[in-house]
Amino acid sequence: MPRKVIKDNKIKRELLKTLRESDVVSGDEIGEKLGISRVAVWKHVRELIELGYEIESTPKGYKLLKEPNKPYPWELDVKAHYYSSVDSTMNVAKELAEKGEEEWTFIIAEEQTAGRGRLKRSWISQKGGLYFSVILRPKIKLTEIEKILIPSSLAVAKTIQEYGLTPQVSQAGDVFINGKKVSGLLVEAEGELDMVDFLILGIGVNVNNEVPGKFNATSLKRELGKEINLLEFSRKLFANLRRELKERDL
Repeated sequence: MPRKVIKDNKIKRELLKTLRESDVVSGDEIGEKLGISRVAVWKHVRELIELGYEIESTPKGYKLLKEPNKPYPWELDVKAHYYSSVDSTMNVAKELAEKGEEEWTFIIAEEQTAGRGRLKRSWISQKGGLYFSVILRPKIKLTEIEKILIPSSLAVAKTIQEYGLTPQVSQAGDVFINGKKVSGLLVEAEGELDMVDFLILGIGVNVNNEVPGKFNATSLKRELGKEINLLEFSRKLFANLRRELKERDL
C-alpha cells in the first residue's frame, strides 16, 4: 500500500496564521490575502478539518475553534514529511536519503506498524507518541556513528526536563524516568569506511501514548498525570537536537 505523505504547504501556513490572528475571517478576505479563490480556501479548510482542526463556518466567515497540536510540517520550523501511519520512519528516511534528500529533513509518523530499535528489537509506536527519523550527513567515519547517540539523547533529556521531570541517560543512549524507559534512539548509516554518505537518526518518545504493561516503560503523560502538547514538545525537541549536534559539529 502506498504511503500517504503530508508535506509542508505555504497556503495552510498562511491560512492558519490568518485564522489565529482574527476571531472570524471571511472566505473572500482569506482568498484575497492568499491570492486564491474562495473555492480553494474551502478546499484547504476542509483538508485541515480532516486533519483534526476544528474550524467553524459561520455567516461571517471561518472561525478556528480548536487545534490538534500535532507536528504537521506547516507547524514546524524544520523541513518535515508527516505520515499518519508508516511501517518505519527509518525505512522512509533511508529511501529519501538515497535519492538525495537534503540534510535535516525530518520524517515523522503518527504511528508505526513496524517500528524498530537496536538489536532488531521492535518499538511499539501507538498514536500519541513522537516517532521520527532525521537525515544527517556528518563528516565522520562509518565507525564513528555511535558518537551521535549521546548528544541526541541529551537533547531528549533536556526537552523532558523542561516539563519538570528528571530523566536519566544510559550509555546506549536510551532515556529513562525513575528507571523506566521513555525514549529510545537508533542510528543507521551508509557509506565508505572513511566517510559516511548519510546517517539516519531515529528517535521514539512515549509522550501521550499508552505504554504496554509488559514492558518496563513509561510515558510523559503517565509521569505527569496529564497530556502534554505534542506539537510544543516536538518543536522543543527538534530545536534542542539541532543545537546539541551542531555544537559538536555533527
